[in-house]
Amino acid sequence: MSRKTTMPLSQQYQTVKDGVVQVLAIDGQTPISFGSGSVIGSGHHVLTCAHCLVPGAQMSIADMSQPGRVLLGNPVFTDQQNDIALLEFPQPVGMPVKLANSNSCAIGHGVFVVGFPMGISEQVLLAAHIASVTSACLRVDASVNHGNSGGPLFNLAGEQIGVVNAKHGSLSEYLTQLMNARPVASMLIDGVDPVQSIQVLISEMQKNLNLGIGYAVPTSVIKPLHSVLNAVIP
Repeated sequence: MSRKTTMPLSQQYQTVKDGVVQVLAIDGQTPISFGSGSVIGSGHHVLTCAHCLVPGAQMSIADMSQPGRVLLGNPVFTDQQNDIALLEFPQPVGMPVKLANSNSCAIGHGVFVVGFPMGISEQVLLAAHIASVTSACLRVDASVNHGNSGGPLFNLAGEQIGVVNAKHGSLSEYLTQLMNARPVASMLIDGVDPVQSIQVLISEMQKNLNLGIGYAVPTSVIKPLHSVLNAVIP
């Protein structure tokens, strides 16, 4: 008698996939920034990172049912210190995920991240473990990338326990210093500014740089921030 097998996390993914969305900042008709988010509450709100919001840009999410279409929303809450934001939409935008208290997390627990790294239009799942726990953050041994920001961190029960907001790497801070440096004189080589070219290269390197450690804001920190969040996190 044959026995059907299921890949690890396949079942958990099926329970959460309709609650994970791609967050876009739109300037006119052009996306200028992208991240991830999770649908919470009654389905009208998306939880994401504050740094995913771009001043002056229209915040939206990609409509997964109609490629190329976006659903426009409005930021109703932003906490820069904890890097948390909440977007509100006039209509439900997905199947809300279940939020759980992160206080039950411990080093070694299995977790997974679902999001849209590097602007990939399809959802990407990253399997991980809790690497360390502090009162302010959860560290995971997953290679989160640019675009994962705002995406949910799930426990193995498919409950969201955090919001991915950073990746580890001191080299990235050094690259930021180089990128922000201002040359004392302009020098063109065949019409190309080498300093500007290097700074563009550094910007792309930062997006791809990863040392295999990701950070997430735990729900224990998020819960007290907003009445909507307080209502949906046990």
